[in-house]
Amino acid sequence: MYIFKSRSNNNLKNINNYYFANNSSLSGTVVAPGDKSISQRALIISLICVGTTIIEDILDSEDVYHTLKAIQLLGARVKIYNNYLKVNGVGVGNFISPKKPIYMGNSGTGTRLLLGLVAGSNALVTFFGDESLTDRPMERVLTPLEEMGAKIICSKNKKLPITIIGARKKGFVLPINYKLVIPSAQIKSAILLAALSARGTSFITEFKKTRNYTENMLKKRGVSLKQKKINKKKTIISLDGTPFIKSKDVKIPGDPSSAAFLAVAALITKNSKIHIENVLNDKFRLSVFKVLEKMGAKIKIKKLSSDICKILVESSKLKGINIKSNLSAALIDEYPILSIAAACAEGETRMEGLGELRFKESDRLNAIVVGLNKCGVTVKSHKDNIIINGMKEISGGCYIEPENDHRIAMSFNILNLVTKYPIKVKDNKSVVTSFPNFFDSFRSIGVNLLKYDHKKKD
Repeated sequence: MYIFKSRSNNNLKNINNYYFANNSSLSGTVVAPGDKSISQRALIISLICVGTTIIEDILDSEDVYHTLKAIQLLGARVKIYNNYLKVNGVGVGNFISPKKPIYMGNSGTGTRLLLGLVAGSNALVTFFGDESLTDRPMERVLTPLEEMGAKIICSKNKKLPITIIGARKKGFVLPINYKLVIPSAQIKSAILLAALSARGTSFITEFKKTRNYTENMLKKRGVSLKQKKINKKKTIISLDGTPFIKSKDVKIPGDPSSAAFLAVAALITKNSKIHIENVLNDKFRLSVFKVLEKMGAKIKIKKLSSDICKILVESSKLKGINIKSNLSAALIDEYPILSIAAACAEGETRMEGLGELRFKESDRLNAIVVGLNKCGVTVKSHKDNIIINGMKEISGGCYIEPENDHRIAMSFNILNLVTKYPIKVKDNKSVVTSFPNFFDSFRSIGVNLLKYDHKKKD
C-alpha cells in the first residue's frame, strides 16, 4: 500500500524469493528515504491545524500510509499530488467519530500518537492493527490518558483493539503532571497531543532524552511549549492548552535510521565507498554514526544546512566496544543493524540497557540473539544486555524469521553481504514499513540480488 500510485510498482516480483549476494564492493550515491517519525508527526499535527499544510518528500511507506488514512477518517481533507500532499486540518479536538474502526497496520508510532489526540477530543474511535501491533503494550500510554479524562475500552491486557472516548465527550481534558519513567518519545508525544485540549498547563518530566520532533513541530506552529533543563538527566516540559494551532508547511528530511543500514553495509563490505544524501542533521539521531566511529568506522558527516547533512562511508576494520545504557533511547531503532556491525568487528561488543527492544515490532533483543546464533556468531544475552563476539568469517546458511519486523529483516539481508552461505529472510515484504525502496537503493550502489533455488536442498 502506497500513498503515491506512481511509486507502487516494485521492480521485484515475489520479493520474498530474493537475497543479497556476497559482495566484493559497494559504491555510488544514494538518497536516504524520508524520516518515518517526522512523516507521521507531520500528518498527525496537520490534522489539528487550521488551514492548509503542504507536506513534501513524505516517506511513502505502509506505516505512513495507514496514518494518512487514519487522519482522513478523523476529518482531514487530503489531496495527493506528484510529490507532495495538501492537508486541510479540522482544528484542535474537532474530530469526526468514524463509523468503522481505524486499521493502523504495524504502526506503533501512529497508533500511540493518535490515541493521545483522540483522548483530548470529543470523538469516539476504535483502533486495531496487524498481529504484530496487536501484541505490543499500550498500557504505558493509556494510563496517563485516562488520568486526563479519556475513557478506555479494551481487554485486561491493555492491547489493541482499543476504543477510546475523548475526555471532551462528557466533560473536559484535565492537565497532567507526569513523570516519564520509560524513556519513550511516543508516550511523551501522546500526552503532549492530548494536553493541547486541556484547561491549563501540563507538565512532563523526562529523565532521559528522547526524540523531540513533536515539541519542535508544535512550537513552530505557535503552541506555548517550554523545555527547562534541570540537570543532565532531568528536563521538564510544560505545555499550555490552546484552542488554535496555525498551519505550517514541512519538507521531510531523510531518515538517519535508514541511513545507518546503508552505512553498515558499506563498512562491512571490502573496497566500498558510498555517499548518503539528504540525511536529517540531528545530533541525537546521528548518535549511531558516532558509535560506529568509535568502532573504527571511516565516516564523515558533512553539514549542508541546519536540517540536512550528507554522510560519506568507507569500508573499515571495525573493533568491538561497550555501548552503555545511557545511549539506549538514541539507538533504540539502530541496535539491530549495530549488532550486524558488531558481528563483523574484531573482539567483543557489549550493548547494555536494551530492555525496550522487547516491546518493538517483535522482541528485537531475542531476534538479534537467535538470528546471529543461527548464522554462526557467538552471542549471549544477560537480562537487558547483549554480548557479541565478532568473527572473521560468518557462515550464514540459515532461515531467519523476522516476525514482521522490518529492521530485523533489513539487518539480516545486509549480513548476507559477507556470509559464506546465504541467509534466507522469510519476510522481505516487511521492509516497506520504513524503507520501501530498500532493495532498489542497495542495487543502485552495487548489491547483487539473487533468487532462491527452492529445488535445491539447504
